[in-house]
Parts: sequence; structure tokens; C-alpha cells
Amino acid sequence: MRSLEETITALSAKLLALDSGPLAELRRMEPDGLGTSMFWRLVSTLELPSEQTGVWMQIVRILAILTPKSGQNTSVRLHDRSCRLGRILCDGGNPAWPADPQSPRPALSEQRLARLLATPVTQRAEAIERIARMLARSRAPELGFNCTEVALLLLTPNSPAPLQDIARFYYARLDRADRDSNKTQENMEGTAA
Repeated sequence: MRSLEETITALSAKLLALDSGPLAELRRMEPDGLGTSMFWRLVSTLELPSEQTGVWMQIVRILAILTPKSGQNTSVRLHDRSCRLGRILCDGGNPAWPADPQSPRPALSEQRLARLLATPVTQRAEAIERIARMLARSRAPELGFNCTEVALLLLTPNSPAPLQDIARFYYARLDRADRDSNKTQENMEGTAA
């Protein structure tokens, strides 16, 4: 049996290899519905646990939303274990963030992050899907992020650890940008003096 990390790695590779039609089917799939033929093919190929089919429908749908249109471009990535979800929520998956080093503004506002962290378990998948749509528009397609964290949010709904990790890495990224902004301001003031 595969670990969750191995499953997400394999699922990400499969999603990146799909043509636009099957990928669109997965994006439109209703998590409490019957599933699409492509979803059931993924279940069979990846041996996803049958007792959590509804949750896996949500995970696959969210990851399909986040899957960039690759056109068989080998530089496009979805899953990168080393790039944490909290960081991506802060910088939007944009390597040039912040656009204005003087006042770094996170891609997902602190207020929206607080709402995500406080979202009841029964509404978490919807909240993550809304955020996934925002990320799909903003992140650079060649930069993946840790998709296992998305799965953990839904597979372990009563565990605070996945939400704590998001907050930890979000604020670490924001704090680093704030420190860089303060250094830039100090340098500018020192040069002007």
C-alpha cells in the first residue's frame, strides 16, 4: 500500500498528463455525486481507499482545479513536497512576490486566512476549493507546492496540525518579506542621509 505522499505524487503526475477534456470533467465533478469515468480510473490505478471515496473526490477535484494546463510542457509542476502550502497562500506561488517590496501584501489576505483556519470541518472542502481557484489564477505553473497538505486538510479533519502548518509557513513567508521591506527602507534612509 502506498503512503499518502506517494499517492499524491502519483496523482499529481496523472493529472498533469491529462488532456483538457478529462481534466475539465474532474474540475466539474460533484464531490457528493457518482464521480466521473476519469475519477474511477484514477481510483483503480492509484488504489485509492474505498472507505473515503467522497473525500478523495474532493481532493481530486481541488487538485484538478490547481493543475495548470500543461500542453505536455515538462516545466509545469503541481506537486513539490518542499514548497509548503502556507507559503504559497502568502506569496501566491509567485517567485517575484512581493510586487511592491515596500509593502508586501499576501495573495491570500490575513483575514481570509483567519476565516480558513476557523472554517467548520463540514465547510472546509468548499473553502479550500475557493482558495484553490484563486491560486490557480495566480501561481506560476512551473512552481509546484505540497499537495499532500491539501489532502491532509480533508483526510484528517479533526487534526489541528495541517491548519497549524499552514499558519506557520504563511506567517514565516510574510515575516521574511516584512523584514526585507524594513531592510530596504533602512538602506534607503541611510543612502539619503
